[in-house]
Amino acid sequence: MTIASINYPGGSEVEECSIGYSWVDNYLCDVLENVSHSNDHHHFHKVGLAAMICFCGGISMFFFYFPHWMNVQGTWRFVIKWMGLISMIGAMLIFTDLHNIMIAVSSILALPALIGVFNILYRRRLFPFFFAGILILILLVINNVIYYTDYMVQWLPQIQKISAICIVHWLVVMNWKFINLKKEFSGKNLTSTTS
Repeated sequence: MTIASINYPGGSEVEECSIGYSWVDNYLCDVLENVSHSNDHHHFHKVGLAAMICFCGGISMFFFYFPHWMNVQGTWRFVIKWMGLISMIGAMLIFTDLHNIMIAVSSILALPALIGVFNILYRRRLFPFFFAGILILILLVINNVIYYTDYMVQWLPQIQKISAICIVHWLVVMNWKFINLKKEFSGKNLTSTTS
């Protein structure tokens, strides 16, 4: 995304004639378009697309492997693994003409998967990850509310970037931690019926 944004020709919804990518006014998805807001060809949009696919792919891998790492069984295993994976496949399609629909589909499908993750984090007493995840969920809800209502839309580009950075940080730290925790929890099943 950084390479695509550095090479972004210019323009935003706020100012079509601006030069380059504005970290204040441009959306993350602006770097995915082959034509910028200033009507110039964005030669690095494919780099942005590749970055978006990697971003969503990384999150989908987290959802896919989280139940295995935490030895989760039953309904939560299915919900976390498959709804999370499908939500990220939907998110990969936001660069298409189905942008608005894919944001809605991705958000709706990610919610049960995240609730499952939070449930397991809480039950495993991994409270720092649990509370960080709740804050990220709040940021995602704020993103969606602003996006679909246009209320305080001038803040959406910044909130979008803050959310993306928080998600990446949360996932990287959790992945690192869970690789080490896998051994600790390997003998303990968490089914959807245990309290």
